[in-house]
Amino acid sequence: MKILLTLIVLIFPSIHVLACSCMHQEGSLVDQVTSSVSSSSAVVWARAESTEDIEPYETEVWSEEKGKRKETYYEKQRTQFVAIESWKGLHGKRFFTEVEVVCCVCGYRFVAGEEYLLYLYGPDKNGYYHASTCSRTKIISSKSREEIEILRKIGLTNQAKRPL
Repeated sequence: MKILLTLIVLIFPSIHVLACSCMHQEGSLVDQVTSSVSSSSAVVWARAESTEDIEPYETEVWSEEKGKRKETYYEKQRTQFVAIESWKGLHGKRFFTEVEVVCCVCGYRFVAGEEYLLYLYGPDKNGYYHASTCSRTKIISSKSREEIEILRKIGLTNQAKRPL
């Protein structure tokens, strides 16, 4: 019993450390959007043209229905986007993201064919941008359209908005 309690005490804090944890912004939506624009290297409305899972790894899993088996998971997802409208960044008409999507690192998983409002970081040395579930990145919906209107209204006085 003592060993079991010790293991629980040792393992429980490490599980908490692995979880994706995001700080929530406060203030009006305009304030939140303005803050996110300033901390991002690119802000763009774009359509995901294609996705590719990369860096596979195999692990054993168990479930009551299927028993013990090996499954393949992927550490990263590479997505090609086509920009629709841009407010910040030097990404061009077509650009790529490469995002860590393995458990607990807050990577945003994209779906081909969907449109997104992207708050991106990078690019890295290979030219890939990065997105996080902790940023304002989201699939286009009626709520994100309100945010797009705010982006259009606040404009970026220190950076010219490029037509795409």
